[in-house]
Amino acid sequence: MKINIKRTSIFSLVIAGMIFTSILFAGTTGKIAGTVKDAATGEPLPGCNVMISGTTLGAACNTNGEYFIINVPPGRYVVRAIMMGYKTVNTTNVQIMVDLTTRVNFSLEATVVELGEEITVVAERPLVQKDVTSKISVIGSNEITNMPVDNIQEILTTKAGFTKDAGGGIHVRGGRTGEIAYMVDGMYVEDPLYGGFSSMMNEDAIDEMIVLSGTFNAEYGNAMSSIVNIVTKEGGKSYHGKLEYTSSMLNGSPYRRQNPFSGVMDSYEYVEHSIIDDLDFKPLELEIPISGMINSSFSGPVPLVPKLFFFISGRYKNEDSYLPHGYSLERDGLAKLTYQFSPTLKLSITDQATRHEYQGYSHSWKYRSSHQNYSTRSTNRLGLTWTHTINRNLFYTVLLSRYQNHRKVLVGDKQPQDYERKQTGAFVDFYIKGDDENYADDLTTTYSGKTDFTYQANTNHQFKSGVEFKIHKIDVYEENEPWPGGAQYVEEYIKKPFEVAGYIQDKIEYDYLILNIGLRYDFADPKATMWENIRMFGYFDENNNWILALEEDVNPKTQLSPRIGLAHPITERSVLHFSYGHFFQNPNYNALYYNNHRDLSSTLPIVGNSGVKAQQTVAYETGIKYQLSDNWALDITTWYKDITDLLSTLHISYLSQDYVIYYNADYASVKGMDLTLRKRYSNYISGSIDYTYTVAKGNNSQPLGGYFDAFAQEEIPHQEYFLDFDQRHDIAINLNLTIPKDKGPELFGFKPFSDFNMNLLFQAGSGLPYTPYVDPSLRIEINSGRKPWTSTADLRMIKKFSIYSITTAVFFEVTNLFDHENVRYVYSRTGKPFDTGLAGLVGSSPDANHNPSRIGPPRIIKAGVQLLW
Repeated sequence: MKINIKRTSIFSLVIAGMIFTSILFAGTTGKIAGTVKDAATGEPLPGCNVMISGTTLGAACNTNGEYFIINVPPGRYVVRAIMMGYKTVNTTNVQIMVDLTTRVNFSLEATVVELGEEITVVAERPLVQKDVTSKISVIGSNEITNMPVDNIQEILTTKAGFTKDAGGGIHVRGGRTGEIAYMVDGMYVEDPLYGGFSSMMNEDAIDEMIVLSGTFNAEYGNAMSSIVNIVTKEGGKSYHGKLEYTSSMLNGSPYRRQNPFSGVMDSYEYVEHSIIDDLDFKPLELEIPISGMINSSFSGPVPLVPKLFFFISGRYKNEDSYLPHGYSLERDGLAKLTYQFSPTLKLSITDQATRHEYQGYSHSWKYRSSHQNYSTRSTNRLGLTWTHTINRNLFYTVLLSRYQNHRKVLVGDKQPQDYERKQTGAFVDFYIKGDDENYADDLTTTYSGKTDFTYQANTNHQFKSGVEFKIHKIDVYEENEPWPGGAQYVEEYIKKPFEVAGYIQDKIEYDYLILNIGLRYDFADPKATMWENIRMFGYFDENNNWILALEEDVNPKTQLSPRIGLAHPITERSVLHFSYGHFFQNPNYNALYYNNHRDLSSTLPIVGNSGVKAQQTVAYETGIKYQLSDNWALDITTWYKDITDLLSTLHISYLSQDYVIYYNADYASVKGMDLTLRKRYSNYISGSIDYTYTVAKGNNSQPLGGYFDAFAQEEIPHQEYFLDFDQRHDIAINLNLTIPKDKGPELFGFKPFSDFNMNLLFQAGSGLPYTPYVDPSLRIEINSGRKPWTSTADLRMIKKFSIYSITTAVFFEVTNLFDHENVRYVYSRTGKPFDTGLAGLVGSSPDANHNPSRIGPPRIIKAGVQLLW
């Protein structure tokens, strides 16, 4: 199969972006607040100036010695307190986090004016953030680059409350997949048709990730379980760069060879094939037949243009799957320029383009992989941000963006009319002729705008309000079994749904109480029609003529979501917190528009329903944060979620016609506990332990559960059972060893571990449920069995060597260090991954039963090199 990547000239876009474009300024900021007092008397010092070095941000203290500085981008700063007759105090390493208040208090010593003495104090990030009213994780860029992870989703699963199902889908506190809203620099980045984070993000471009799980403020919407806000890096006053190469799998896959399982013979001849063999050397088109991944970034000031800074990053990845076939080609380019017109005005534009071509592993196509379909997903994110600080108390931001997502599913370079019927051979589990059955060419474009006003009324009240809109254009073309005699199903439509939201919230801050109160309003108009009665697609009139049911315009859906969160500092080291809220999420538009032509000719067809409502979660959580010592802190949170109006599928039988329609019928109830123990960096060591206890019960694990029940002629469950992703225990231990330059043990006058980092990540989870098979005459409770525990240990080590201003680094990375076999799927008769419990079936074979994707990845070893300047 020849892979065409001419449209993936992403790095060319980056270079053009350096010259012609600017990029999005972080749409979310934090706040600094505190008091300034006389060190000798303890009296407040009104009029003292507090400034953030290197910026134009600052404030003067009020009569009570209090100050605040709003609209501070996340990062680390030096904060100065200056007043005539007192020594200037510089507090370094002050870390600002999005949506949070960092308190910096000063005690100034009186001095002779002429001396101009200054005192420097090194601040430490507080282990207990007192204004946090719900569970939050803030992950910095250093932590991300040091961890042995490949993408954002893998980072999330290291945090309390996040678990993975057997297929790799992410669940937050027992919710279904797809209940996470992803934002980049304050703007939503999601696929409106099928949902999820459809873009990619180079980890070198991430400055900070803020992860909200469970409950969140009114400014965030269309998510039932979590918000992930990614803040990208910006250029600074000096030039910095990074070039990194990471190898592909060095130790070789145990499955990319003939007869990979002992005692099991291949059913047909297996020929290993690498995607690298299909790539030509075309550097101008960014097609290079190199295995592995190249990451790069470069930032600094734009020459000859004061106050203009750039940041660019790119990623190029070609990698074969560890399974018998499958691959991933990734192209990601991001360019960023920021310009400050004045201390109060900032204008930014963004341009990021990604392309991901991939083929998953299907055991049925093991011996004919070139005729299994593959997918490409290309995205382009354009944005503009205008930030205006009106005065020290008030600022607003205006964000406009266009997010385009192009998805294709095809076999080779074939058009649907060229597909051939697929056929199995003597072994019925493997295809030996024909092509895979799906073709898709979907394009979604989302135009969105958002305006936020932040007003610090006084030291106790910060009001925030905003409005946002989304205009989608969804252009779908899909075919299934297009060959003669096949289903020949064709889906083609263009829809333009519209969404509007608004919110208002007040953050009330006192020494003894922090209160977040907010209200959100959401409006969604699918711009579609539907039968008046979904149970009647037509009728016979008085003359016995068949009349198709008329379709009526679907009314827009609206929701009001109250949110409240409070934190009560008990002592300087401990805080109680509680939060409650209503959270709504619209179903993916595929559920609204699927089978738009109402084709009921196939067996048990599925029909979309544009009248479905938003899904709802009512969530409660309470917990305590406690600083155990100077470097250790504990966070325990208990929570409960009542989930209703979940998307489901309803079986309808009308006039001898059976069909299944999307409907709001499913429900769930989830409870659990999150525990996080964190150690701040000291004595070369930092780390965390994240543990989650969950009980997730409901009547269906996924929207198509009703369809599968109807297909199997079973009744939809009317009672709660353990859901497919109910994982009772989940634990992640992250241990990080960092030895600074010129530190560490000495050996013969040499310090071999100077500038060295090692990160060990251990993750384990109790077994997911499955339904055992006993006997057809016996009714077995759904998901009453349990698979075995899973566990992995991942390791990353990096050693840096400095030569003048250039640093070279070599690193080594191992995932599944102990090569533990993690069972993902089991057969219901045996509870084992490769034993069906049925021997001697005609047309079957041990090869068919030994599907390597039923267990997790083996040990994978990679190595690489970095250049930093």
